Amino acid sequence: MNVAAPKWLTRAYRQGDEEGIFDLWNAVYPDKARDRQQWLRWWHWLYRGNPAGMGVICVAEHDGRIVGHAGEIPLAMKVSGETILAGLGIDAMTHPEYRRQGMYLAIVKTRRALGESCGIQATYAFPNELSYPGQTRDLGAFDIAAMQKVIRPLNWRNAVRAQTGNRLLAAVSPVASALLDATFFRPAKAPTLRGLRVAPVSAFDQRVDDLWARASSQYQVLVVRRRDYLNWRYASIPDVDYLICVAEQDELVTGYMVISRKQLRRAMIGVIMDIFAESQHVARCLIADAVTRSRLEGLDLLYGARMAGTPLAAAFRRSGFLPAPFLKPIRVTGRSVSPNIAGKLQNARNWFLQIGDSDET
Repeated sequence: MNVAAPKWLTRAYRQGDEEGIFDLWNAVYPDKARDRQQWLRWWHWLYRGNPAGMGVICVAEHDGRIVGHAGEIPLAMKVSGETILAGLGIDAMTHPEYRRQGMYLAIVKTRRALGESCGIQATYAFPNELSYPGQTRDLGAFDIAAMQKVIRPLNWRNAVRAQTGNRLLAAVSPVASALLDATFFRPAKAPTLRGLRVAPVSAFDQRVDDLWARASSQYQVLVVRRRDYLNWRYASIPDVDYLICVAEQDELVTGYMVISRKQLRRAMIGVIMDIFAESQHVARCLIADAVTRSRLEGLDLLYGARMAGTPLAAAFRRSGFLPAPFLKPIRVTGRSVSPNIAGKLQNARNWFLQIGDSDET
């Protein structure tokens, strides 16, 4: 029995494709429909403004219409002391009318070949339930880890309602809230570091490059966190207002953190996108400051993500953050054509990875 060839074809991005990609986005995510101009600002920032280079984009086309898409963002990554070009796989989309035709596999394979031709030596991704089986079963990716989301409720009533939608649980009394805080979310006393000051900034300066030079040796695998990348990722992103704070001591930057704030149902949620510090003590001071600032802003819940066994995971735990059983862990997968690099990526303990290392905003 002959299998009919697909009517669509895969190809690399061409100038102007972003208009068709926008239409595809709204067809795939009708509940997340965006304003065209706002979406285009975000797209140009993500795929063209990246200091590591133009994003790698592959589309599926049928009769001049874009019906599938897969992207990859190039990033400088440190792997055991060597800096390589890596790719973050994002935005895999298939139009609802073209699903179950093998399009996802075809697009990702084409994108992978394009990325490797641009010098990308390794990729990692945060797959959802739809793309995950195909990544490991058919595309040769491997599991790296599951990042556990950890939470610190600040207003129990709104926090529980936002995360579970359960009105009965959300009716918890102030007395019960205080008891839960004292029993489960009791932080160890934050360390006191002489002269340490945490201050908000609008952008990162040269001192964060010095922090990277001093602190990056603690980790084997992580995205290079110099100021060109950090300012692109957090300071110049359009239509998103991150809170950026740096820890300063003796005129040095000893750590930084980035927090996003978003509305979820009736609650205001704070998300710790990125914390990088030269010591666990500094990280704990930054997390304590995040809790204080979030309370002052009236946020109801603060959460971050941790990889078990890492210094940052210990800092979250000692700061009173606990795993949330109702929040799904963030799955991470990877791949490299180099056995040496692949071996290093497969060991979860080598990684320093946070929510900001994804495309979440």
